[in-house]
Amino acid sequence: MSKGKSMDASKRIEMQFSVLRTAAAILISLVIAFILIATVSDNPGGDFVTLLTGPLHNSSRMTTIVSKFIPLLFTGTAICLVNSAGQINIAAEGAFFAGAVAATMVGIIPGIPVVIHIPLCVLAGAAAGAVIMGIPGILHVKYNVVTIVAALMINYVALYLGLYIILNPLRDPAAGFEASYPFAESTSLPTLFGNPRIHIGLILGIIAVIAAYLLLYRTGFGLVARTVGNNNKFAVYSGMPVGKTIIGISLFAGCLAGVGGTVETLGNYQRFMYTDFTNHGWDGVMLAVLCHNKPQYMPLAALFLAYIRTSADALNFSSSVPPEIIEVIQAVIIIFVAAEKFLAGWEHKAIVKNSQKELGTQGGE
Repeated sequence: MSKGKSMDASKRIEMQFSVLRTAAAILISLVIAFILIATVSDNPGGDFVTLLTGPLHNSSRMTTIVSKFIPLLFTGTAICLVNSAGQINIAAEGAFFAGAVAATMVGIIPGIPVVIHIPLCVLAGAAAGAVIMGIPGILHVKYNVVTIVAALMINYVALYLGLYIILNPLRDPAAGFEASYPFAESTSLPTLFGNPRIHIGLILGIIAVIAAYLLLYRTGFGLVARTVGNNNKFAVYSGMPVGKTIIGISLFAGCLAGVGGTVETLGNYQRFMYTDFTNHGWDGVMLAVLCHNKPQYMPLAALFLAYIRTSADALNFSSSVPPEIIEVIQAVIIIFVAAEKFLAGWEHKAIVKNSQKELGTQGGE
């Protein structure tokens, strides 16, 4: 067997164990969830079934899954991109918020034709998100600032600057609560499947995932980005444009997160009403870990998280089980999926066994 086929076999085994590691993490978390539910519930069996199948019991909950699924596609994919380039840029939270604020600034302007109003809001959200996620990348490249520190700080800049804009020049005194002026009717996102809670953001989210995959795995820029992420020193010594690549992918990731904030706000609200972080960016960090920074797996990871979040709502509505149980499940899953040594011994033995088998086959030839 050729060396290329041997490498393909090893990669196949690594992929199989990646799936197995995720499945084992989910199974372990469900066992822990059942134990926790049994300690606080009078009907642990029924509540556990609700946890597993609650979102499937009616169409409203299934709609909720899709509604929660849409913004996760944007922030999760954004984090996958920057992680692939070796950047721990967690500014997707701020980019999401800034995108929503920028879209609001454009969305409240009356008299703009509907055919261009929504695209203008999307462009504004993308630009704001690019600025927020791009700044940590630029600071890292130009001044060697630790990316995660700059990203954490820029999140709060986005939050408080955004709140200042919303609660001062854009605040509607007639609203009766702290919120912006209402969005113009021309910013209402087209709905899908005749459901007012499912909007065109779903299509844009899928496009974002596809675009990120093509960028990373079908372009020279993506090859450089992944090389920088895997071995920065090799990329530098090879003459690759490391700095431009980090900045470029940070800007593109910010655009995605900003568009996520735009469609989430315009698609679900009549005016800007956030008073704090939405946590979609932090969820994106978790999802990137779940899918190993591979955008093509993001829909599955986002759907899983949206499903268990909806399960938590169903469980909280029908029982006395606290929603924190779901937070425990999420934490356990992430811990085991992120643990590279989990099942590593078994995986190593499988690869060695496969290599020995190949050597034996070559010897026989």
